[in-house]
Amino acid sequence: MAKRRLFKILSAVVNIKPGEEVLATLLFFYFFLITAPFGIIKVIRTANYLEDLTAKKLPYAYITLILVGFAVSLHARLQSRISRRRLLLSTLVFFILTGLLFWALFSVSDWKWLALIYYMWANIFVVALTTQFWFLVNDVFNPREAKRLIGFFGSGGLLGGIAGYLLTWFLAKSEQSHLLLLLSALFLCACMVVVNAIFAWLKKNESRFTAAGSASKPIGREAERVGLWDSFQSVRVNDYLKLMAAIVVVTWIVSTFIDWQSMSIIEQNRAAKANLASFFGQFYAGMLVFAFLLQFVLTSRFINRFGIRPGLMIYPLIILLCSVGIGAFPESLGVAIAIKGSDKALSYSINQSSRELLYIPVMPNLKYRAKIFIDMFLNRFSKAVGGVLLLGLFFIVGLKPIAAIGIEPMRWVSIVTGGFVLLWIVLNFKISGAYVREVKDQLAKKWERADGIVAGKMDVEAAKLVVDTLESRMQSPTLFALHLYELARQNKLTPEIRNLLGLKPSEISSPLSHPLFEYDASPWLPDFEERIPPAEMDKEIREILSLENYQKLMEDYAGKVLEDKSGGSETARMELAKAIGLMEDRSTLAARLEDLLLDASPKVFQYAAESAAKLKKKEYVPILIRKLGDQKAREDAKSALEKYGGSIAGTLSDFLSDGGEGLDVRRQAASLLAHIATRETADVLLEELARGREELNEEIIDALDRIRSQKPDIEFEEEVVRGGFASEIEKLGPAKSPSDLLPLFKLLGLVYDHEDIFRSYQNILKGTKDSIAYAVELLDHTVDLEIKERLFPILEGFSSKKSEVE
Repeated sequence: MAKRRLFKILSAVVNIKPGEEVLATLLFFYFFLITAPFGIIKVIRTANYLEDLTAKKLPYAYITLILVGFAVSLHARLQSRISRRRLLLSTLVFFILTGLLFWALFSVSDWKWLALIYYMWANIFVVALTTQFWFLVNDVFNPREAKRLIGFFGSGGLLGGIAGYLLTWFLAKSEQSHLLLLLSALFLCACMVVVNAIFAWLKKNESRFTAAGSASKPIGREAERVGLWDSFQSVRVNDYLKLMAAIVVVTWIVSTFIDWQSMSIIEQNRAAKANLASFFGQFYAGMLVFAFLLQFVLTSRFINRFGIRPGLMIYPLIILLCSVGIGAFPESLGVAIAIKGSDKALSYSINQSSRELLYIPVMPNLKYRAKIFIDMFLNRFSKAVGGVLLLGLFFIVGLKPIAAIGIEPMRWVSIVTGGFVLLWIVLNFKISGAYVREVKDQLAKKWERADGIVAGKMDVEAAKLVVDTLESRMQSPTLFALHLYELARQNKLTPEIRNLLGLKPSEISSPLSHPLFEYDASPWLPDFEERIPPAEMDKEIREILSLENYQKLMEDYAGKVLEDKSGGSETARMELAKAIGLMEDRSTLAARLEDLLLDASPKVFQYAAESAAKLKKKEYVPILIRKLGDQKAREDAKSALEKYGGSIAGTLSDFLSDGGEGLDVRRQAASLLAHIATRETADVLLEELARGREELNEEIIDALDRIRSQKPDIEFEEEVVRGGFASEIEKLGPAKSPSDLLPLFKLLGLVYDHEDIFRSYQNILKGTKDSIAYAVELLDHTVDLEIKERLFPILEGFSSKKSEVE
């Protein structure tokens, strides 16, 4: 009952699914209880440093952050040796005890450089605890779940930061700042309770969430060593992770420059300097209120609607604008607050969420290593690089030739910042494309149509000819001889085929010497000897067949065969139908083939259709097309029509659009148009799709998909395809299984990347929650908003059903 009430409350403001409400709430408070004490710690860190060491020495503080690497290395080794639960709790205990130690030292010591040591400790605090939190989120949720819920988790962190800053502002203002570090320790104690509750819940629901089993075993247990060097090597050899690392370096260098600019201006302001702890508490609280509104109201909706790339672009574009502002007004407190506020508000909201999503498609073991190096070491190292660059810039600006230009150091920093921001934008473009490729790698391999695989890997016609040859041996010596001649003519009478046919030497030496008819005439074909080249033999046979006397002889015989209606004449009609295929298309016997095409015997029609395909006379086409409606003759008619190629496209189009023709005939006509696969046949099929005749839609869509598979360079009219998609969605109703969606994906494959669309479809067919989530994630970066709004609710409905089953 309580869970149902919690779900009802959360679902009013968050796109949450049943069963996620408890874990989502616990993670919300976990992040809250990390960021609240950090809000306090950060204000004390900044205020103490500016009061004791001044903004001029800030670059030295940035440089000392390189020492965070030692802490990261220790953390990496610990996480490969102890369970995740124990690691998180041990980390919290460490920061509780060391926080209390600093509280005691600040109370009794006036040593100024203590502020620098505290500065380093505060940075280790935020790196360790926030990275551990995002580790857990990345493990528990797939990309679609993370996109839906990341705004909610992030809001918990932002609210925690607001609470910490407001408490700092209030206590510093009332001269009770000595209580702040004690309050931080209390927050961390409460966090330990929440962490225990999270792992207890995951253990209870381990069949549903992938991280559940990890509570009792070390992270990265697959690897024997997970040190900082190992983590660096994992990133170094992976192009995607190298891009992520480059973005982090540039982001933090820019953030370091902005931090120095804003702190320098704030330090010079009398009102702010009077009580820096109170000022920063108020300033950071206001900044995070804005960030919270962005995160809670906008982030998830924005990323879901527009994708990762716009989410990554907003931050650098706004920073570029603010950097121009601070360059123009280098002493303005308002501009300093604006640029610092924008930096942190966007960093904590939409940029953080977008950046964490980039980790989702990375394999788990690799992800741990990458986050150790990138999130725990590289971001702090980058601030150190920023500090070195600042000192180097100050040195260069101080040189006489540069100083003579008359540009203040503050403006020089803005110019350099602008250059780094432009690089940042370029890298963000690259990583958003690489993200889609990583998602693809999580999906099944390339989709191939079954008919395409068969056509590519089997010589179907040759196999059929061999089978027909075997069958004809029992029916008629003449048919057998004709088949052998055809195999030889096509250079397919190989030793293997001869053995398969069981040919005797006598049959091989003279297989075509049998008279076609029991008629007193010379053999109608020359001896077929192995020594005669097929081309020469074919020439001799055709010369005989073209002789006027032979044509007259055959014409007389054909008339007698066709007049004979007795049951025993079927073999003779088969022989005649096969023999006509050897004639020239101008032969008078070619006219006799029409009668044989209309023969009621399927075997006679088979040979007649084969001969029609060889002669390719247009008068046979209507007969062959109508035979598509006859189930016994369909395959032979279809095979013959396919050999006509594009010359019969117009006739097929007429049959397809003629509502008076049989439905089977029209359906097969659509398939044949797909086999022709030209721009013109695609247009005919699209025109038929636009008519919206439901009885043909399935065949029309499949035919269009077949053309797309065979001829990817053919473009399809998008407006018609979208209309067909909308029509299919409307008639779909509640889809019972993912296979019901195949026509929709075939239509999408006409106007979007065919391989990407069917990679997604294959993974939806797999039916697991994660396979569907990765499929939808790829589609999210492939199709446009209109398609998403229609299709995604159906797909996520399948995912929800699967989750309930699991």
